[in-house]
Amino acid sequence: MARSVLLLGATGLFGGHLARQLAAREDIALTLAGRTKETLDALATELRADVVVFDRADVAAVSSALEHVRPFAVIDCSGPFQSYGAAPYEFAKAVVQSRAHYLDIADGAAFVAGIVELDALARAQGVCVWSGASTTPALSSAIAADLIDGMDHVDLIETSILPGNKTPRGLSVMRAILGQVGRPFERTIGGRIKRSYGWANSIRVAPTAGGQTLRPRLAALVDTPDAALFPQRFNARTVTARAGLELVMFHRALSLFRHLVPALGISTLERLSKPLLSLSNLFVGFGSDSGGMRVRVQGRAAGQCQERIWDMIIPDGHGPKTPVQPAVILLDQLLMGQGRAGAGPALAAFSRAQAEAQLARIHAVCERRDRDISPIFAQALGSDFAALPKPVQILHSPNYLDRFSGRAEVEVASSLLGKIAALCGGFPLKGGKVPAQVEILADGQAEIWTRTIGGKRFQSVLRYDPAIGMTEQFGPLRFGLNLRVVDGALEFPVGKGRVFGKFAIPRFLTPVSETSETVDAQGRFQFDVRLSLPTGGLIVHYKGYLEPQ
Repeated sequence: MARSVLLLGATGLFGGHLARQLAAREDIALTLAGRTKETLDALATELRADVVVFDRADVAAVSSALEHVRPFAVIDCSGPFQSYGAAPYEFAKAVVQSRAHYLDIADGAAFVAGIVELDALARAQGVCVWSGASTTPALSSAIAADLIDGMDHVDLIETSILPGNKTPRGLSVMRAILGQVGRPFERTIGGRIKRSYGWANSIRVAPTAGGQTLRPRLAALVDTPDAALFPQRFNARTVTARAGLELVMFHRALSLFRHLVPALGISTLERLSKPLLSLSNLFVGFGSDSGGMRVRVQGRAAGQCQERIWDMIIPDGHGPKTPVQPAVILLDQLLMGQGRAGAGPALAAFSRAQAEAQLARIHAVCERRDRDISPIFAQALGSDFAALPKPVQILHSPNYLDRFSGRAEVEVASSLLGKIAALCGGFPLKGGKVPAQVEILADGQAEIWTRTIGGKRFQSVLRYDPAIGMTEQFGPLRFGLNLRVVDGALEFPVGKGRVFGKFAIPRFLTPVSETSETVDAQGRFQFDVRLSLPTGGLIVHYKGYLEPQ
C-alpha cells in the first residue's frame, strides 16, 4: 500500500526535483502543500498529486491539514530555514504531534543544531525527526564518517560545494548565499573556537572523479551545519566548510562584499536577492552545467599522516537534484521501518555506499582517493631528516595545524636600509626578551608559518618541489632555501630569490641567512635566526626556544 508523504516547497527549485522523484514512485501517495493554490494545482496536475493549502506559520491551519492528510512523513523543502522567526520549530512540532515523521533540507547551522529540542517529544510519539537531510550535513557527514574510519586522530574535515553556472538557481538559494556574505560565525580551528566571515579566504578546488576533472574553482568559507556539528561528532580539530561560484567575477564580487558588509555595518545582503538573481540569470550561458563536491579529511592512522579525499562530479545540469537525495535515502529508511525515534541533525545517518548508489541515479560520478602525507622537510632532507634531534623532527612533522610557544631574544636593525628591509619582510622592529609563538598549517604540499614575536605577527609559506627544492615566500618575495644538516643542527642558507615568482632578485640585494635549529640544554627546540643585508648590515636577529602547545 502506498504511504502518504506531504511535501512543502514543491514549487521551489529543490522541492520541485524531489516532488518529481516521489511522484514517479508507486509506494508513495504524494500531497503537495503550500500557500498558493493556483501554483500548486498546476504542478499537482502535472504530477498527479493531491494538494493541501496552508501557511506553515499558521499552527491551526497546519494542524487541520495534518489531520486531513494523515501523512506517514512530512518533508519541508521550503526554507530558507534561517528565516523561520522566533519559533522556528512550531511546524515541525505540529508534525511530530500528529505522529508523522519529519525531514527537512535545512542548511542553516543554528536551525539544524537546534532541532534537538524536539527530541523528547519525538521519542514519546515514536517518530523520527531529521533536520539537514541535504547536501550538508547529511551527505557531507556520511562521507566524512567513511573517510575518517580507522583514523586515530582527525586534524581536518573540509567540505567544498561547487555548482555549475549553467544550472538553475532559485530565489531561496540566492537568499541563502547573500545571507552569508560578510556575516561572522564561529568555527573550530586547531581545537579552538575562532571567528570567521562568510565568503572569506577563497581557495581553488578541482574535483576529479571517473576520469573527469573540473576546472579549478574558487571556494570560500561559509557557515554550514558542518562547521557547527562536526568538531564534536567526529572529534575533529579543524572543520572547514566552503562553497563557490563558477564564474570568477561573481565569486570575487561576493568576496569584496565580505569586507564591505561589516565595514558599512550592513546586517545582510538578502534584500538584493531578487535583482542579483535576475543579474546572474543574464550570464547563465557562461561556464558549465557540471557541478562538483569534495570532502577532504586529514589525520593520522597508526602514526602515519594521511589525506583522504572524496570527489563527486555531477554533469548535464543535474546538480540541483543533489540536495534532496539524502532526504530520499532517509525516507526510504523510514518506509522500511529502520528509523529510530528521536530528533536531531541528520549526521552520518547512512553509508557512503548508500549515498553513491542514490547519487548515481542522478548521473553523479564519485571517487575516493587516499594518500600518505610526508612532511615537506622530510621530503626535502631525505635520510638526513632522521639525523635531526627529536624536538626538531617533531616541529617539522606537523599535523594539519600545530602550535608552539616559548621565548625569544630579539635584536633589530640599526641602519636605515636594515629597517626598511625588516619592514618589507614584516619582521620585528623592537628588540628585547619577548614571548614567541609559531603556528604551522600544513597540508603535505605547503606549510604556512605564522610567527608572533613580541606581539609582532609575520607570516611565510614554505613549499617543497623536487624540481626546485625548498622555497620560502614572504608576500611577493620568494627565496630558495639550501637546507643542510650539520652536526645535528638544521641550517637554512638562502639561495636565489624572485619577486612575484618571475623576476630574479640580484645577488647584491638577496639577504644573507644565518639560521639554525637544534635543541637547548633543557631538550627544547631551539632556533637562531639572523638575517643580514648583503653589505653585512643587520635586518633582524631573533633566537630562543619553542615547546608544543
